[in-house]
Amino acid sequence: MSEMHLLLGGSNSGKSRLAEKLALSLQKKTQGELYYIATGLAYDQEMQDKIAAHKKDRDQKFQTIDSPDLGANILKASKPKDIILIDCISMSVSNILTLDQFKKRRIDDIKSDLKKCKSNLILVGQETSLGILPTNELSRKFLRESGKLNQDIASFANSVSLVVAGHSITIK
Repeated sequence: MSEMHLLLGGSNSGKSRLAEKLALSLQKKTQGELYYIATGLAYDQEMQDKIAAHKKDRDQKFQTIDSPDLGANILKASKPKDIILIDCISMSVSNILTLDQFKKRRIDDIKSDLKKCKSNLILVGQETSLGILPTNELSRKFLRESGKLNQDIASFANSVSLVVAGHSITIK
C-alpha cells in the first residue's frame, strides 16, 4: 500500500534533504521509479542559485519534473511502487496565487490529485503558522491558503513531521 509523508518546516530547515533521504530509503523497499517534482521558479538570481544548488546536491537516481503548479501528469500516471517527492507544495500555492499563467489551477485540485495518486508521496512544505500576521492582503491570503492545504493534507497523510535545524519531529 502506498504511503504519504508530509514534511513541514521553515525556510532552510533541512526539509528537502530529509525528504530525499526518505525517498531513497523507500525506493530501496519498493524498487520503483524515483520522481522529484520541483515547483520553484527561477525568477531572480537568489532563486536561480537555490535551484541550482538543489539540483547539484540531488541524487542522480531522481527523475526531475518541473511543475510550478503541480499539474504534472506523473501524479496520475505513476505506479504504486513509485516514489514521488514534491518540493514544495507551498511554492505551488504561491505560484497559483500570484502568476497569471496558473490562474486556472485550483488548490482544491491539488488535494484531489494527491488523494488519487497511487504512488508513494513525500511532500515538502512551509510551516506557515509560526510567524507574525503580515500587513498586506496577498501575504495573508497565502498564509490562509497554504496553512489550510497543510492541514488538509495532514488529515489524510500517513505521517507528518516538523523539520527544525535538519531534524524531524514526528507530529503524526
